[in-house]
Amino acid sequence: MTNDQQRVYHLALRELHAQAGATFGIEQGWSLPEHYGNAGAEHASLRSGAAILDRSQRSRFMVTGTDALNVLQAVFAGHLQELGEGRAMRTVVLGEDGNLRDLVLIARTGGIAYLVTGEATQRFETLTRMQAAIQPDWDATIGDRTETTCLIGLTGPAAQEMARRHLSEGLPARMQLLHTTTFEFHGFRTLAIRTSDTGEDGFELMLAPAVAQHVIDTLRAAGLPLIGFVAQEMARVEACIPAFVPDLEAGLSPAEADLDVLLGIDPGREGRTLAALLFEGEPVPVGTPILHRQTPVGEVRSCLRSSGLNATIGLGIIESRHAFPGQELDTKGVTAHVVMKPFLRRRVAQ
Repeated sequence: MTNDQQRVYHLALRELHAQAGATFGIEQGWSLPEHYGNAGAEHASLRSGAAILDRSQRSRFMVTGTDALNVLQAVFAGHLQELGEGRAMRTVVLGEDGNLRDLVLIARTGGIAYLVTGEATQRFETLTRMQAAIQPDWDATIGDRTETTCLIGLTGPAAQEMARRHLSEGLPARMQLLHTTTFEFHGFRTLAIRTSDTGEDGFELMLAPAVAQHVIDTLRAAGLPLIGFVAQEMARVEACIPAFVPDLEAGLSPAEADLDVLLGIDPGREGRTLAALLFEGEPVPVGTPILHRQTPVGEVRSCLRSSGLNATIGLGIIESRHAFPGQELDTKGVTAHVVMKPFLRRRVAQ
């Protein structure tokens, strides 16, 4: 691991978050706002209306040039040749062993220009893979924009309405999921992608730090709250959306992560699956063994208390034969039940 990977990174808008009352913690190598005083209230705002997220810890790469697509096809799984201009798609990086190494969103922002956003912990590994894929005679450039831009999320059932009312009338009236566009915000060019990792409707906006602060100030003046990492994690697990840390770092194939059909990629190794678990007690640590009749059948990965569901929920890697809904399992004295995914279904305000 390099010194760059060992250091703790700080958000460009750290001072804004501190002034908003943030309590910070180290997550995924970054100092991030855990909450702004009440994670449960922040989560409720996300579910009932709309809220603001600073997701700038996620990696951001601009891949450009006439051979940009060749670079992406050499590194990422899926049918990238079908990605049209103004569209985005989710895909993955696979290691030589067939295990997942990064979860990314790729947006084609121009004819030969692509934005790749990925997991914070996998930034340097994915960058190295893309750089190594460039052949000597290829026309391709990779720019790491992780520390020079911000990635601001606007999420919740009212996200579309709030975006058009307070950010720009230049956004399409019915911008569809996994579409991307540029628009003007007070004279500044902004990239918007219709997507969300919270189980709700949403947008991700990539923009310069000064413009990002202006966007956040505008939305907060309209009554929208900032929400921290704790509330975001509640929403992610409720929607059963895996994260590399902690869900996939143990070494999962696309089939085991339940992503092969969703992303249209080869399943790889089978026999286990990332299942949704409802616990009869308090959260247990990541890596806690999962037992069936005292026999190990898996391990817990994400696990937290959901204030919205008033329950302890999580994701666990389980042998497929034990991963059917209703199965009762034991996690070191805490009973857990396998349930249907997701705990909460995504809603889109049309």
